[in-house]
Amino acid sequence: MHYTQAPPLNAPYHEPDVDAPDHAEARTSSSQIRWDRPGTTRRFAGGRPSTIRRMFRALARFVLAVSIGVGATLGWQSYGDEAKEMVRAWNPSLGGLLPVSMTKPAPATSREVQEQLKPVALDIATLRRNTELFAVSLDQLARREEQLAQSIAAIQAAQQQLVVKLSSLAAPRPVHAPQPSAPQPAQ
Repeated sequence: MHYTQAPPLNAPYHEPDVDAPDHAEARTSSSQIRWDRPGTTRRFAGGRPSTIRRMFRALARFVLAVSIGVGATLGWQSYGDEAKEMVRAWNPSLGGLLPVSMTKPAPATSREVQEQLKPVALDIATLRRNTELFAVSLDQLARREEQLAQSIAAIQAAQQQLVVKLSSLAAPRPVHAPQPSAPQPAQ
């Protein structure tokens, strides 16, 4: 059924749909568009959904797969050791497939722990000694700074006294201006 006119303006909105041709042609033409009832989905010949709908569904599947992967990764990072124990309890033959680096190390004896802590203890003792030496040097520097400040104050006081003495010794004297000589007659 083909319409030669548009639907009436006061009729409810209808989506266009493409009809499959009565004969077995693979192509559709613009004359095969018909108006369906509201609420129906648009489909092309052959019963396939539109390209936009297929792209949206593919994108939704991709986002769902990525979300599941991210969730699994975060769960494995948070509960990795417990998950491995559960896998080993569920199927012991799968325990050999789990990464070795993530398995729990064997508990260390107190002798091994002492041997491992010995260099750390030596480093802490060296750090403590260097800190004490730094504190002594800092005290010496503070004393030298104080002595330097006292020396500067003494020099400034001596300078002030010298300025006072020089100003008292150099009392103003009257300055004698030489008398101008009389001009000599020209010869």
